[in-house]
Amino acid sequence: MGIIGVVAAITLPALIENVTERKNSERHANIVYKVTQAMDIMKAHGELSGTYPTTEAFVDELQKYLKISKRCDSNHIADCWPTDKVTDGEGNEFEVSKAKTGKNLSLNTNTNNVGLILADGASIILNYNPDGGKIDDTDPLVAVKKSLPVGGGRSKEFVYTSNSTASIDFVTDVNGSAHPNAETSNNQFHDIRNLTAARFTKGCAGTELSGIGCVVNVGTSYDPVSEAPYTSNNNYWAGAKKKCESLGMTLPDKETLVNIANKRASNPNLPQTGWFWSSSELYTITAWGVSFDSGIEYGYGKYNQLGVLCVGN
Repeated sequence: MGIIGVVAAITLPALIENVTERKNSERHANIVYKVTQAMDIMKAHGELSGTYPTTEAFVDELQKYLKISKRCDSNHIADCWPTDKVTDGEGNEFEVSKAKTGKNLSLNTNTNNVGLILADGASIILNYNPDGGKIDDTDPLVAVKKSLPVGGGRSKEFVYTSNSTASIDFVTDVNGSAHPNAETSNNQFHDIRNLTAARFTKGCAGTELSGIGCVVNVGTSYDPVSEAPYTSNNNYWAGAKKKCESLGMTLPDKETLVNIANKRASNPNLPQTGWFWSSSELYTITAWGVSFDSGIEYGYGKYNQLGVLCVGN
């Protein structure tokens, strides 16, 4: 009996952990699948062929196809989450009430989040990205499977989502208020999961730099605008400023941009190559750019499409 007791004490915790991991992954896949089904129907009705200005406007349509028992705006987001605090992927404590915008889910959006409790009790904090892509009702649906852990170091492919969900991301707690209320860390899956990339964060969707703030690399994913001295929708410099403003951030001046470039060697998360716009004008038709290859400065015509780094709190 003593030997049996010792063996049980050794093996039982591992068995319980394996069962828990499998259940969490099954719940995770089920939540994603329900949201995907709703969006597949939206797509069939042509309701994803355009864009919505806010997450709230998107959820107005989503809730026609997804059974929701409670909905919370960004100022009451914690009312739709089972715990007041969670442990993020870095091991830090995070207050759920602060998860108000896409930035607080590590997403490069400026839209507010919406909290949802589904009819089965699952909690979701969702963000809609107007730039996340459109899908017409005539476009083919592409199903996506995902490999999730099921215990004992094993994984299983679950029916997961489709291309209809390209414009959203969310976090979900798959077991309610039960512990550990933590995100994945060190490649170990816990009970807070996501659709694709959403993770709790204090607000920087890019790289946090001491003395500068949050730096988000937009790259060249922005459009030119019609603004003097160019009036043919080809003022990329003005478009760069507008893009940063849409994120609630600013295009850094030349001095700040040079400072960021000087930190690239010690911070691999910063761009290591390429030219980037500063907000500092040289002449009416030119502005300063900074090279992240060499750190040198050069005056470029505003019709050039340089890279963009946005800075904010």
